[in-house]
Amino acid sequence: MLHAFRSLVSPELSIVQILPQADKVVLVARPKATESCCPSCGCRTGRVHSHYMRRVADLPWQGRVVEIRLHARRFRCPDPQCRQRIFTERLPETVQPKARRTARLGESQLVIGFAVGGESGSRLSRKLAMPVSGDTLLRMIRAAGFDPPDAPRVVGIDDWAWRKGQRYGTIICDLERNRVLDLLPDRNAHTVASWLKRHPGIEVIARDRAGVYADGARRGAPDATQVADRWHLLQNLGEALRLALGRHRKAVSAAGKAMMAEMSGDDDANPEPSVETSPKLDGLRRSRRNQRSELYAEVLDLRTTGMSPRQIAPRTGMSVRTVERWLAAGGEPEHRRPPARSVLMDPFQEYLEGRWQEGQRNGLH
Repeated sequence: MLHAFRSLVSPELSIVQILPQADKVVLVARPKATESCCPSCGCRTGRVHSHYMRRVADLPWQGRVVEIRLHARRFRCPDPQCRQRIFTERLPETVQPKARRTARLGESQLVIGFAVGGESGSRLSRKLAMPVSGDTLLRMIRAAGFDPPDAPRVVGIDDWAWRKGQRYGTIICDLERNRVLDLLPDRNAHTVASWLKRHPGIEVIARDRAGVYADGARRGAPDATQVADRWHLLQNLGEALRLALGRHRKAVSAAGKAMMAEMSGDDDANPEPSVETSPKLDGLRRSRRNQRSELYAEVLDLRTTGMSPRQIAPRTGMSVRTVERWLAAGGEPEHRRPPARSVLMDPFQEYLEGRWQEGQRNGLH
């Protein structure tokens, strides 16, 4: 067993004893080298000052925590001009000075921290017999060195939610490399402009239709080309198509009914079932239709005075998007009742009604 463990530990260490315990395996080890280099002046020496014990966690074995009890040494620097008279033994391939885990264990825990975060990583590490706290994982992530990213050329700017409907930030991505560049704490033009000024060389900025990002892009990167991102292009296309078809709603509806009748082989399109209404309901509908006509006339009058949809909206109590849709329709907007939606039970309606008439009230049989 001792020989098996020797091949698993660092080549800088020599195992002296194995102490199996209920919840972990303890390895008693000592360094193989007889000399060490002074970290200040680089002089090698074998003059031992004293010994001390280090407890270092290592990678698990057979699902059990491994602890290395290392008999380390302190050395005396032989250079009288060196400012450091006494130094601890260095084991660069095994463990860093003052560290409580081996380098390879720290690398494994750092990968877990990057993958799932602090507290989630702590729970996963505990299951893998590499216990570590969530705060320690976050400290390891912050201390990790990152290669500086290449200067971005095409970036995408959008918002993200600290808390939906209340507080938003800004996310900036490198669209050529598909990676997140930065997260900004808020959603305003000054913050975006400041970030763009710190990153010159940006040629294309893909953004949504928010005026805040348009202003920030103009101020921070005036020479960059601003484009709409793919999602908003599709959204713009959908809205344009809806407005175009809305101007010819009756013709589109008639064409659709004729097509359905032709596909079913019936000369007459299936008429919609008539719904009996009361005179009171008819009067209410006429009143709402008249109100809508008066509101549309008011929108047209305000538009002829040169007012924009954003100025018309608060005067009429309508949304800016509704005002824009009414003006783009080119005529008085029609209001139609939504068609009755089919449900999954429609094919079984006749059978269920028959069973009900037979007195069956138990839905389990």
